[in-house]
Amino acid sequence: MRSNASSARRQVDVLLVSDLRFPGGTSHSVAEEITAQAQAGWSTGLVHLNGPLLSKVRAVNPRIRDQLRRGAATLFVGDRSIRAKVVVVRHPGVLQAAAEQLPPIETENVVLVANAPPIDIDGHRHYRPAVVDQIVRDRFGVAAMWAPIGPLVREAIASDVASGGLRERDWVNIIDVDAWRVHRPGWQSDRPVIGRHSRGSPQKWPTDSKVIEAVYPLDGSAAVKILGGADPVLDVLGYLPSSWRVIPFGAMEPRDFLAQLDFFAYYHHPAWVEAFGRNILEALASGLPAILPPHFRPLFGDAASYAEPADVPSLVRRLYGDRAAYEDIAARAESAVRARFGYQAHQERLAELIGRPETPGQQPKPTSPRRAAPGRPTLMLISSNGSGMGHLTRLLAYARRAEPDLAPHFVSLSQAVGVVAQFGYSFEYVPSARATGLSSRRWHDLFAERVADAVARHHPAVVVFDGTWPYTGIPRVRDAHPDARWVWSRRGMWRRGKSVEQIAKAAWFDLVLAPGELAAAYDRGPTAKADGIRLGPVTLLDGDELDERETARRALGLPPDRPLALVALGAGNINDTSHETGAIVATLRRLGVDICVTQTEIAALDRGQAGVHVVREFPLSRRFRAFDLAVSASGYNSFHELLRFGIPTLFIPNQDTALDDQPGRARFASDRGLAHMLGRVSVDRATSLLSDLLQRGPEMVAKVASVDSSNGATDAVMQLRQLAARAGRG
Repeated sequence: MRSNASSARRQVDVLLVSDLRFPGGTSHSVAEEITAQAQAGWSTGLVHLNGPLLSKVRAVNPRIRDQLRRGAATLFVGDRSIRAKVVVVRHPGVLQAAAEQLPPIETENVVLVANAPPIDIDGHRHYRPAVVDQIVRDRFGVAAMWAPIGPLVREAIASDVASGGLRERDWVNIIDVDAWRVHRPGWQSDRPVIGRHSRGSPQKWPTDSKVIEAVYPLDGSAAVKILGGADPVLDVLGYLPSSWRVIPFGAMEPRDFLAQLDFFAYYHHPAWVEAFGRNILEALASGLPAILPPHFRPLFGDAASYAEPADVPSLVRRLYGDRAAYEDIAARAESAVRARFGYQAHQERLAELIGRPETPGQQPKPTSPRRAAPGRPTLMLISSNGSGMGHLTRLLAYARRAEPDLAPHFVSLSQAVGVVAQFGYSFEYVPSARATGLSSRRWHDLFAERVADAVARHHPAVVVFDGTWPYTGIPRVRDAHPDARWVWSRRGMWRRGKSVEQIAKAAWFDLVLAPGELAAAYDRGPTAKADGIRLGPVTLLDGDELDERETARRALGLPPDRPLALVALGAGNINDTSHETGAIVATLRRLGVDICVTQTEIAALDRGQAGVHVVREFPLSRRFRAFDLAVSASGYNSFHELLRFGIPTLFIPNQDTALDDQPGRARFASDRGLAHMLGRVSVDRATSLLSDLLQRGPEMVAKVASVDSSNGATDAVMQLRQLAARAGRG
């Protein structure tokens, strides 16, 4: 295929092509392969095709979005040429239906990963191998290499693939075994706990009531837990057994669900060809014995146990009565999964095609959640939801400095909690009251149940809650699990007269940490004189962790020689000068300054506007030296990061916060000559202040050092270590 000058800028080692919206295993496998490739040092590009298999409008799968945010892959859009050493197409049906959406692509290798047979159980044909073969020759100029995802798909396509076109070994899905591993010191209950997770589709469930009854007991002889819904069971049995606990799809992280089980059993529709079964792989990687129909043996081999449905109860009873045999099976499963389905297995198959990376390890290396080593106390970090990232980011600041003495684990109401995985921490999400739609009483019961369950599983020495409103479930959890020490991380600058009654909840905790405020002298709220250990201002990073200017701009894809301003005011229309964001953008344009807006600011952004750049990264503070100045609200994180890291700033406080005194912080910075503040925004008012920042800003912000103490996260962790030591002594 033709090449042009622009293709040099769109060049990667591995180009993954698929419908990136798939909600399940296909997208999860793409995300895992991106991680494995990045760890080895290969660069990865993504091309999205709108395939025919999804009838509803969906966003890109969040696991893939997370990989893009962290820089482990690049999403290519538009029709400019791409050059790749290998193109990996996931799901031939997508390519057959949407090949015309591809840009020109130059490559020597095309791997077609067949995720499913050509024909489903309803007789619908999703693709024809001969047609897809011809598309590959026409679009890429090379012959396709077919790579079945497992033995059953291989059998289904073997007769339709041209001679020599079938890869000798299956292109099995991969998994980060260390990230999924769960420590199981004993049984979950006084009876076996059997479970499964999958989407609630009819093909995922048996159609014979005797099979369901044998594998998933109805009589209470075993506890049965289901993640993903069980509506097809209603069609078979006419009811859902009262002894089962059924959890909706997506309501719980699969790893946290698997941690509650003793056995994983997966039996499905008799006509369904389960191409791979990523849910099985996840169960095995977590250390669960998986009990499966015999037809899975060619795929999972010694990693799983196999039984006809009628034999499942006796197998469960035998293993439940012999813990040593149970643990031997779990150890065998981990070893087999690591050897065949681990990251190294994927890296080896890629190396066979394109050779080893030229610069190993140069790509961003997403880290896997670390697990607590034996004898290392667990530090459980609980964040409330909040209106931003403040609570979660403060806890991350503690977690990074707590190692290696403590093993952090996060429990959060924030839907952004997944960002902690890029720092290597395990986490679980508890939906907030607003997210669930539950009444206050029912939600507080849910919160107490979920946190108590997490505490029972992780046995933390210390639990830290960061939020301004400690939930009523906390004393209940403490009473049920009295060994842990509890800490309230309570920032200051509450508005005058607001939430005064919350201060008394300090009595629920063994210790109160008060993350410091540069503007403490302007604190007029109830936290000003409340008891607690006063810390310095807490920021996730320290100054020596920031990139230099050239490196930061290159990492963010920003021009190297233009003046740049970071605008972080919340969502707004950048063309409407009657609103804050629009007025600031107009002012910066008048001054000849390029504008960088963060992800949340682009709801009404015209991507084609010259001089407007979108920056997406967490933590963005690592790249702050890319910017000549900033225009920002004065929340805790942004206020302290911008001033501590020396960025000339115009603060425009959010006047509508329920509790946070942003105007107080901004007034302090303005009164002390550290930054400028603007209450009511207009182009004329902003012009004089931003012009001044361009001239005197570095001189102003340099004075912050005289009022700033060291990062309070270090002192906080010293207190947490001491508390953990006391907990260990009882």
